[in-house]
Amino acid sequence: MNDRSDAVANWKEAIVASGGALLRHAIVEVPADSAGWIDSGVDLKAGETVTLLSAGNVRVSEDPDIHFSGHMFLWRRIGTNGPIAKSAAPTSTFEASSSGRLMFVAQYPGAWLDETGSFAPDWPRSAASGVLSVAVLVWKEAASEGLAIFAARDKSGLGSEEHNRFLAPVLPPRGWTHLWRTGETEIYREQFEATDGRHIVCRCSADAGILKYPVDIALDETTHLAWRWRMLQLPSRVGEDSGPTHDYLSIAVEFENGLDLTYMWSAALPVGTAFRCPLPWWDKRETHQVVRSGLAELGQWRHEDQKILADYKTAIGGVPPARIVGVWLIAVAALQRGRGECDYQGIELRSAGESVMIGP
Repeated sequence: MNDRSDAVANWKEAIVASGGALLRHAIVEVPADSAGWIDSGVDLKAGETVTLLSAGNVRVSEDPDIHFSGHMFLWRRIGTNGPIAKSAAPTSTFEASSSGRLMFVAQYPGAWLDETGSFAPDWPRSAASGVLSVAVLVWKEAASEGLAIFAARDKSGLGSEEHNRFLAPVLPPRGWTHLWRTGETEIYREQFEATDGRHIVCRCSADAGILKYPVDIALDETTHLAWRWRMLQLPSRVGEDSGPTHDYLSIAVEFENGLDLTYMWSAALPVGTAFRCPLPWWDKRETHQVVRSGLAELGQWRHEDQKILADYKTAIGGVPPARIVGVWLIAVAALQRGRGECDYQGIELRSAGESVMIGP
């Protein structure tokens, strides 16, 4: 048997052995080439706690070989009107926010028209293959108790992984939220060190995600974005301006016109290079600008200070927007399935009239 079928067999045994802890359960097959949402057959009531275990991969290209862990594509919603949510890892636990039928789809992060789960009409329907197997476990009592019972009987190991995750969750830094369009991850956290103080830690392995800090500040000639970062490991060793090699770490500003400009540390592209995102859909909305390059300064804190309006005019062009509505942290290490590591500190968005400290 392959890993996915092995996992399913182990889940079935564990479900039978721990049935007394479960209100309802199901094992659902979610094909990556589905044209719409898949009915799990499980009805949820608001307030019920649900654990999802997933196994499988999604392949989007044979040459070059590009495939992703299934959780990056696994989205859920309750009923037909959302809101949608993505699994942060191959295992996850959540509380049902409303009553209704649990639905799944395997879809690219970002392929959405809105938070209800309608597909964006301009999202390219490129072929994807693979099947995700998902165990749905609805607990009778506290999830920690149910997971402990299930984990002791689950030979796949995923039950134990989720039990540990549930007891020690990875939370985003204060004030930051996961960008709904790309879903939850466990990439970022806040950390304190005696030598470096409080800072944001990014650790991304074969994954991708975006955090957002909402702001509302005017964009004019005096508007700057300043920050300190310590790049420890770049997720790519080659230029990031092609689709298959577009793994990078960056900080970005989101504008009221729906565009964003990201400041990245490149492995090989010269400082000052600006290019549109090479990925579908994002190529109409996102522009990258290289502010630091190469490996020589890895492991060292570096300070940046960018004049946003001047950068917008040079990198994006056209009539500039009037306001900035968000600051993002972006991590992509999924395409080459590598690892990126970076720390951020002292993020500040300022202009002549106002200043926003975006901690820590």
